[in-house]
Amino acid sequence: MDVKDKKVIVFGLGVTGKSSIRALSKLGAKVYIYDDRKYEEYKDTLNDLKEYDYQIIENKDEIEWEEIEFILKSPGIKLDNKFILLALEKNIKVYSDIEVAYQLWGGDNLISVTGTNGKTTTTAMISHILNKCGIKSKVVGNIGVGILWEILQNGLDYKYVLELSSFQLSSIDKFRSKVSIITNITEDHTDWHGKFDNYKESKYAIFKNVLKNDVVILNKDDIYLKNLNINSDNILYFSLKNDADAYLNNNDIVVLDNKFNKDKIHLVGNHNIANTLAACLAISNLYIPFNKIVDSISTFNAIEHRIEFVKEINGVKYFNDSKGTNIDSTKVALDGFESNVILIGGGYDKHVEFDTLFNCNKNIKLLILYGETKYKMEKSAKKCNIKNIKIVNDLEQAVNLAYNYAVNGDTVLFSPANASWDMYNSYEERGKHFKELVLKYAK
Repeated sequence: MDVKDKKVIVFGLGVTGKSSIRALSKLGAKVYIYDDRKYEEYKDTLNDLKEYDYQIIENKDEIEWEEIEFILKSPGIKLDNKFILLALEKNIKVYSDIEVAYQLWGGDNLISVTGTNGKTTTTAMISHILNKCGIKSKVVGNIGVGILWEILQNGLDYKYVLELSSFQLSSIDKFRSKVSIITNITEDHTDWHGKFDNYKESKYAIFKNVLKNDVVILNKDDIYLKNLNINSDNILYFSLKNDADAYLNNNDIVVLDNKFNKDKIHLVGNHNIANTLAACLAISNLYIPFNKIVDSISTFNAIEHRIEFVKEINGVKYFNDSKGTNIDSTKVALDGFESNVILIGGGYDKHVEFDTLFNCNKNIKLLILYGETKYKMEKSAKKCNIKNIKIVNDLEQAVNLAYNYAVNGDTVLFSPANASWDMYNSYEERGKHFKELVLKYAK
């Protein structure tokens, strides 16, 4: 792909949009910005783009569609958006930024990670190991860093480890990575995809264009990752339950006949052992000495907002799991603690039921709920015989209640099981607010 002097439309002004505008402008494209909000609502965002050339589309009826090369849309914009449907009617290609990055620079420097849960930790761990072992690496994608600007700035001397959402993968055409990973699949984002089958298909798109010698890594324990038709001779599996290319054997992590003690992993929960197995397989073709990989893993700590230890106050430990945006993610967070958990949950309603979250959780001492889903979650919790439930208006009240209720030996776990969009712009913003609220009590 050559974008020089080509007219492209960037739809959306979040992290992806701004990264794409910067990169496409530098590459000589004629960049047009479209946003379906009123100008007053997004004009402040443009302050970050003063050095770059672009034009704002004020009236979509004046677009000369025959001159548009493609539209690059932000991931969260649905494919049934009126502007997207109009573009498709005009036979205009609609891409995600990862598709444009691939068409510009290829996929041999890419390691891609998707999955319902674990993708952020796995992505961060792979990059951490690479950098510690002397291989230059950057994390990009759904982790909050736009890929186009990063590759343009740093070049192809780096490995780029992509966290990919189902939203991004829904808008690819030729995209492929040298290494592709699916950590797991459970039901999520039915509000966006319409049904679970569509969500699964978006995840499977990560390997639809793989070449025979590309590496595909799958979770052997996941029922949705079995018997898939994949065009690769290098399919590797990891497992917590069975023999695989990488697996857990009592207290040993076994990776392609090498092994180390699981105590080297300084993360909470078996799900993080699974993430470590996937990360080890991702770099297994790079000929890094295994002892260096183990040393790197031992220096990797929890990423921000994913079962992140915040503070111990009066013998009570507080954990920020704002990244727990779905039921399965919160379940695995809860499984990392044996008892006396004060769970804070609730948030944006993605139209899922919560019965499976509570049916086996005997370690919840108090359940504090807020947000759009608080009464729906309360109903499910009561069906599962959780009796100690409190409803509050917001996160500040939730933290205050948890602080006043908790005693020495308790754990306060903020793992919402919901997206943040009812009260916050992102899970990061929500998690930072939780930490600020907790740390007020540490003074």
